[in-house]
Amino acid sequence: MGTIDVVLFDLGNVLVDLGGSERFSSIFQVNAKDESVMWEKWLHSPAVKAFDRGLISLEQFAEGLLEEMQSDRSSKEFIQAFIDWPVGLFDGAKELLHQIPPVYHKAVLSNTNDAHWGRILDEMGLAGQFHSYFASNQEGHVKPDDKIFHRVIDDLGVAPERILFLDDNWLNIESARKLGMHGEQVKGVECARKILYNYNIIA
Repeated sequence: MGTIDVVLFDLGNVLVDLGGSERFSSIFQVNAKDESVMWEKWLHSPAVKAFDRGLISLEQFAEGLLEEMQSDRSSKEFIQAFIDWPVGLFDGAKELLHQIPPVYHKAVLSNTNDAHWGRILDEMGLAGQFHSYFASNQEGHVKPDDKIFHRVIDDLGVAPERILFLDDNWLNIESARKLGMHGEQVKGVECARKILYNYNIIA
């Protein structure tokens, strides 16, 4: 598999519990039968992209997304549900991070926003758990766009083939692999643990 220097984590559905497709469908009032279609629509939503890039406010995001969904739900109700969307860390998330030997550079690459980033770092305690953080709302680009992956590669100063990227969304994995990274689709801590074991990163 080659030598890995950097373990690059997505957060949602990898280390952070978003509550599954039922919670997604409840918050966004969409059909949860096909999870992959649901997430593809999310990634291509103009309102989502603008908010995750830090270009619009939470209120503007809510209004834009509700209009895209042709929903008559109140903006206030939606905003509170959206803020509360991330449940917390999956059991064992911090323990898994601590298992990774210090020889590896641990980093985050997350599509996130002003409503969630503070909760993830402070309330869920991920501040200080990684060497590098790449948050879309601070970088101005979102996955699966190539620009944010180039930003990570350039900032870390590491060849892409020495980066292992763990993400729950296949579109993001495809983008990472296209640029030469090792990309693996992950759902939850135990899945991440197995992949890290297979790459001989943890015992």
